[in-house]
Order: sequence, then C-alpha cells, then structure tokens
Amino acid sequence: MTRRRQLLAALGTGVVATAGCRGALTRSGDLADAAAGADGPDDGDATDGVVDYSLAATGRPADVCERPIGDSDIVAIERPAFGTEWPDDVGPPYRPVTDGSAVVGVALPDGRARAYPLSILAVNEIVNDDFGGPLLVSFCPLCRSGFVADRTVAGEPTVFDVTGTLWQPPRIWAAASEADERVKSDRAEGVSPTANLVMYDRATESYWSQLLGQAICGPQREERLRVRAFEMSTWGAWRDEHPDSELLLPPPHSTLTRPGDD
Repeated sequence: MTRRRQLLAALGTGVVATAGCRGALTRSGDLADAAAGADGPDDGDATDGVVDYSLAATGRPADVCERPIGDSDIVAIERPAFGTEWPDDVGPPYRPVTDGSAVVGVALPDGRARAYPLSILAVNEIVNDDFGGPLLVSFCPLCRSGFVADRTVAGEPTVFDVTGTLWQPPRIWAAASEADERVKSDRAEGVSPTANLVMYDRATESYWSQLLGQAICGPQREERLRVRAFEMSTWGAWRDEHPDSELLLPPPHSTLTRPGDD
C-alpha cells in the first residue's frame, strides 16, 4: 500500500475542516498579492539567496515540482461507461450507490444530465469524460473537494491522471476557491484545506492543483482550467431533479488506462 493510500485509510471520511478566510480573494491576479500572508512558506523557497515566489513554492511541499510522476495505485478513468442503475456485479472497493449516496452532478442546457458517484471518485479520483465537450470530473477524498472543468490544455483536449503526490495550497487561496464555487464539498462543513490531489495532463505533463484548478508546475504553470457548472447532491435528489440522468458505472464497466497501455 502506498503512503498516500495509507493516509487516506487513516483519515477516511473524518477529515476535519479548518476555518479559512473565505471570499478574501476572488481573482487569479490577487493570488500573488496574498502570498506573503498565506498559510505557506512566507518568503518563498530561498536557494543561494534567490527567493522563489512561484505558485508551487507558496504551498507544501514547496519542492512539489521536483517530484516525478509516480507509479500510483490510483488510476484515472479514461473511458467512462454509464447506466441508470448501479450494477450487481461490482464489489469492493466500490460501495453500492443508493438514493442517499453522494454524487457530483453535471447538467447540460439541453437537459441531459450525468451523476458521478463519490463511491467511484473516492477510489479513482479523476474521470475523463466527453459531455458537452471534453470534461474533467475530479474529487479529492482528503479535502472532500469536487472539481469539474473542461479537460482542455493549450486549446486541445487532453487526458488527466494522478501524479501520485499531494500538495497543500495556502489556506486563503483554498478558501477563495471554495467561496467562488470553483470547488464544492459533499459536507456541510465544507472543503478541508489539507494535502490535496495533484493532477497532471498527458499533453504537457504540467502539474495541476485540484483545489485551485490551476497549474502549479510545468509549461502551463499558473494557467487555470475553465470551470464547468456542477452540483454536489445525492443520487436520489439528483434523479428527482433529472429523471433521465445517467449514472457513472465503476470498473470493469468503465475503463482505466495508464500511459503506455494499448
């Protein structure tokens, strides 16, 4: 079991939310102005007297960009499959979806809707979909943060996957992201600004903070993903509102693909 899985197992769903300065920042341009007062290395990462004020250096660990993409046991869903009911042939680690199960819901203007159960997202963390265009759906079990965006980088669709590492952004930036509803939680107490999922896109191998929806390393550094409208709901409530909604199905119905797989 990887260290990350051990941490997830230890914390489970009992991660305690930490109060932050919600709504203090609402524009990406404000982020650099707050670095000195954020919950991170106050003066950047100093090496040989040179101070690094990059986005990555303001969080923890500050050397996240030096950490290679690992052989994580968490694998994104690349070819999702959908149905209207939870299948009977699926067992652990996927928990059955009931009316009370939490889902990330995405609805299009034409009335089509899809639900992405947290029982799947808590295991695979990322779903690469095509729904109203290339779609990225992600969930960080540690932070209890859902994030939905266009999976387009530098104007081209790409596939997102898990780096195998975690990064904690400054608390005030995490609070701003939640206040702007770029991320949403399944819990009443909100997102926990703790160690967060770091995604990468296969096109440029830039590292992206799931909580910020922003690249922290690589060619796309400090670029933002275009956030898509979504809701955190339960399967029962979502289906009442969208009776024809499709439901994401777990593997083996949906396909997991690692880089280099045929």
